[in-house]
Amino acid sequence: LDECVQAPKPCNFICKNTEGSYQCACPRGYLLQENGKSCKDLDECATKQHNCQFLCVNTIGGFTCKCPPGFTQHHTACIDNNECISETNVCGAKGVCQNIPGSFLCECQRGFLLDQTGHSCEDIDECEGSHRCQHGCQNLIGGYRCSCPHGYLQHYQWNQCVDENECMNSQVCGGASCHNTLGSYKCLCPTGFSFEQLTGSCHDVNECSSSKNPCNYGCSNTDGGYLCGCPPGYYRVGQGHCVSGVGFSKGQMFPIGGDTEDNSLSPEACYDCKINGYPKGRTRRTTNEKEAIISNDAEDNNADSLQMSLASLSTDNPFIFNLNISELSNKDHILQFVPAISTLTNHVRYLIDLGNEKGLFKVNQKDGISYLHLTKKKPVPGAYSLQISSMPLFKKKELDRLEDKHDKDYLTGELGGILQMKIQIVLH
Repeated sequence: LDECVQAPKPCNFICKNTEGSYQCACPRGYLLQENGKSCKDLDECATKQHNCQFLCVNTIGGFTCKCPPGFTQHHTACIDNNECISETNVCGAKGVCQNIPGSFLCECQRGFLLDQTGHSCEDIDECEGSHRCQHGCQNLIGGYRCSCPHGYLQHYQWNQCVDENECMNSQVCGGASCHNTLGSYKCLCPTGFSFEQLTGSCHDVNECSSSKNPCNYGCSNTDGGYLCGCPPGYYRVGQGHCVSGVGFSKGQMFPIGGDTEDNSLSPEACYDCKINGYPKGRTRRTTNEKEAIISNDAEDNNADSLQMSLASLSTDNPFIFNLNISELSNKDHILQFVPAISTLTNHVRYLIDLGNEKGLFKVNQKDGISYLHLTKKKPVPGAYSLQISSMPLFKKKELDRLEDKHDKDYLTGELGGILQMKIQIVLH
C-alpha cells in the first residue's frame, strides 16, 4: 500500500513510500519536527551552517550574507571600500586620508589637529601654548611667526629675529654715510659736520658759536673746522700755538731756503684744528683775512673785545733771526709763546730740545707766557740752530677724567700735533 498517495497526505512536504510504511522528509533549509510529518525552518546562521564572511541573516528555508559598513557584497564575500579614492576631499583641504579595512582615517598636516568629527583638520593656535618667541607671537594658518622689535626682521628660514641692515637702503641717510648697528643705524658725517634728520644731509658745525669755544683769543669757523686766532702781534704756528717776540721786531726774520715774502708770513699755512681725533678741513685764506674780529662767544670771554690775528707761519723751513748782541739783554724775549687752544692753557710746556749744548738760551714761563731768552752766559757772535718744541702736561688722573668724559683719543683730537719750530739765531 502506498501511503504517500492517500488523502489526506501523511506528510506536509515530502513523502517517501517504504515497504509496509512511509517516511516524511523536508526540503533543504528545513528540519523534520518530532511528529515526523511537519517541517520547520532550519536557522543556518545559529547552527553555523553558512559560508558568510561577516554577517549571516536567516531566511525561511535559507539564509543571506551581509557586509558591515565600508564593504561591498560580492556573493558571500565582502570587498573593502577605499573611501580615500571613491570620495572626494573626504578629510578636507589640510587632511591626509589613510584607508583601513571597512573605513578610513584622517591625518592632519603639521600645524593642524582633527576636529571633533575626525574628518576635518583645524588650525592649531601655537601662540596660546608654548612657543619660543621672545618679542610676541603671531598665529598663522598652519603655523606661527615670532614678532620682532623695531630694527629686526624675521629670518625667512629660522624662526628668530635677525638685525635689519637699514643701510641697504641707499636713501636712509641721504648724503651722509650709513653705519649699521644692532637693531638700528647711525648716519655719520665727516668730522666738523653734523647730520640733520629733517634734510637728510650733513651741515657744518660752527664750533666758534658753541658753548665749548675751543680758542683762547678768538675763533674763526671754517667749512668742517675752525681756526684759533692769536693776540695782535702774534702769529699762528704749528697746531694751536702763537708766537711773537723781539726776534720779529729787532731782527730780520726770514726762512732758510725760501722767499721771505711768500713763506714767512703765509696766511695759507694755517694749522689743522682737530676734534675727536680727526683732522678738520684745511681752509685757504687771503692776505685780507690776516686780521679778523673775534666771534661773539669769544667776545663774551674777552671783555676788551680785542681783535685777533689769523696770520700764520709755516714750520716747514727753519727761520733766521739776525740780532745785534749790543742791543740784546738776557731779559729780552727773543721769542714768546702762548697756546691758542683753550685745552692747552696751563697744560703746555715749551722747551729747547735741540741745539743748546752751550747753554746760551733758556725758555722760562711767567703769567701764562713762555719766552726764549739769553742766559747770563756771555754770548759769542755766531749762528745758533735751535729746535723749540711743545709738550702737553696732563696728570694721569686728569687725563683719565678727560678721556672718560670725552673719548680715549681726546688729547690727540683737541691738542693736535706737537709744535716743532726750527730757528737759527745769528748773533753779531
